[in-house]
Formats: sequence, structure tokens, C-alpha cells
Amino acid sequence: MDRDFREILTTELISVTGGLLAGVLLAFATNQIELIPGVLILLPGFLEMRGNISGSLSGRLSSGLFLGALKPEVRNNRVLRGNIAAALLLVILVSTLLGIVAYAATYYVFGIGSPKIILIAFAAGLLSSIIEIPLTIITTFWLFRHGHDPNNIMGPYVTTTGDIVSIASLLFAMVIV
Repeated sequence: MDRDFREILTTELISVTGGLLAGVLLAFATNQIELIPGVLILLPGFLEMRGNISGSLSGRLSSGLFLGALKPEVRNNRVLRGNIAAALLLVILVSTLLGIVAYAATYYVFGIGSPKIILIAFAAGLLSSIIEIPLTIITTFWLFRHGHDPNNIMGPYVTTTGDIVSIASLLFAMVIV
């Protein structure tokens, strides 16, 4: 079998398994999710955001590694710091916007005003980034150093880890807010 095919197939199988795990985690938390108006409106966009931002980060890092513009090192790395800052800024802006949309939809459709959904979205986005961004960077660098093509692996990987981390972060944010 071709090496690229093996990498992609293995990653996709892990992605499906991780997606099932995220779904089970979400199913166990249904009672808590129903208590806060707007969380179900927030959930699809929030899950999609995490995979998209981490996927873009991984893609930019992979391109930089293959082009030689980036070394797989964390220290004294200006390009890496810029990518981390961009990813964090995107998460903060998009999470807050998703919270505002969930609040507005809940208010105008159901007549329920719960502004804490905005804070939940912001806190969950920040918490998931604290976990997901380092995980994305470490895994991308590790794969590159070990001769794998991060472009074949990181898409499904960050989607899966993003789903699991996002659901856990959202549930944790619901508890602390």
C-alpha cells in the first residue's frame, strides 16, 4: 500500500472513532445542555470553528515547514508566535460572535434572554484553544520530524480532537459560568 494512503486511511478511521466518542460525551451531557437556552444553537458553529481554526493553523505550519520558512522548534520562532496570535484572535472573535448569534436567536425566536450564553461561548473558546493550539503545534512538528506529511494527517486529527476538546470545554464553561 502507498504510504500516503496508509496515513490518510488510518487517520480517517481514528477520526470516525473520535467523532463517536465526542457524540457519546455529548449524549451524556444532554440534560445539562438543555438547562441553558441557546447552547444547542451555539453547538454546531462552535464545533466547526475549532476544527477550522486548528486545521488552518496546521496547514500554515505544514506549508512553512515544507518551504523551509519555519523550523519545527517552539523557541525563538517569530512565525509560530504570529500564527498562535492569529489563531487566538480568531477564536476570541468567532466565539464571541457565535455567543451573540445564539443569544439573539434564542431571544427573538423563543423570547428567552440569557446573556450568559455569550460568556459561555467566550470561555469555552478560550479554554479549548489553550488545549487545542499546543496540541496542534506539537503534533504537526512531531509528524514532520518523523517523516510524515502533516497535510495527510492533521485535517482529520484536529477535527476529531477539536470536537472532543470543544464539547468538554463547553460543558466545563457551562459549569463555571
